[in-house]
Amino acid sequence: KLQFLYFIVIYFTNNMTSVGRVEAHDVPAMKLLRGASHFVYTNALPFGIKVGAYPMERIRLLMQTQHTNTSIKGGSVSSLSRTMTHIKGEGSLLSPWRGVTPTLVRWLPSQYLVLFLKDLLSGWLPSYSKEDNYNKYIAGKLGSGAATGIIGAIIWAYPLDVMRQQLATKSSGTWKNAAGQIYSAHGIRGFYRGFTVDAPGLMIFRGVQLGGWDLVKDHYGKEWDEKSRGSKFLHGQGISLMGSICSYPYDTLRRNLISLEGTNSYREVLKAGILNSGGIRAFFYAGFSARVLSSFVNGGLLEGFDEWKRTR
Repeated sequence: KLQFLYFIVIYFTNNMTSVGRVEAHDVPAMKLLRGASHFVYTNALPFGIKVGAYPMERIRLLMQTQHTNTSIKGGSVSSLSRTMTHIKGEGSLLSPWRGVTPTLVRWLPSQYLVLFLKDLLSGWLPSYSKEDNYNKYIAGKLGSGAATGIIGAIIWAYPLDVMRQQLATKSSGTWKNAAGQIYSAHGIRGFYRGFTVDAPGLMIFRGVQLGGWDLVKDHYGKEWDEKSRGSKFLHGQGISLMGSICSYPYDTLRRNLISLEGTNSYREVLKAGILNSGGIRAFFYAGFSARVLSSFVNGGLLEGFDEWKRTR
């Protein structure tokens, strides 16, 4: 339903803004309508969908850390349906949204931060033409996206994500309690546990997502501006999904390190995770189906940021 609503609003805002440009581009009311529809498309709608889809995000985190999380009974979150039953058993209507506060504080600002940093880094790094040196051209696009992911995580996103996981994989406590528990157990370093293994995953994801987005736009050239918002959304979503597939094992490993208290050894995490899950693929891609279902907003943000740059 959320995806259907998203496409309806995309279609509506696209046609309304087109009417405004062609027939009444100087009418104040149409300018106001274009501004309102632009805000809904680029900010309010993705934010609302993120809130609505968050229960699926919590399901993903529970499934992803089930093999090292001692607070979860064996097998209770081994599938989407069982995880839904597990959350329902917590007895609160708001249980599916445990951890949503640090998520909302983290998510939208971090998305715009990395998109802004990508443009900034692209201006600083050497620029290559795909006609003159195609390999360096590809490497430059992917490299700027990868660097952006690391910088954005250090500045803003990673500590809040650690807090989000602490809340989402437990059945009690507030986000302030979660922050206090992390600090008392590990100090400031606790908010960056697992970052060394997550860094390659971040570089892969942002490199593919942001670098791939630029490559797709360059591939289409002038034809890109003629494509509908729905088409651009699907391109962005496909690129983001490709980045998730490539980087998900790194994310799983670091989340299980955070979940497995009393150790900082990735070898111990791998041993426990693979042994309890029954295989490498079952461990590294636990909860990936929920990840796919909860991520139908990434494509809209990529195009939304580009549109904001065009209209500012």
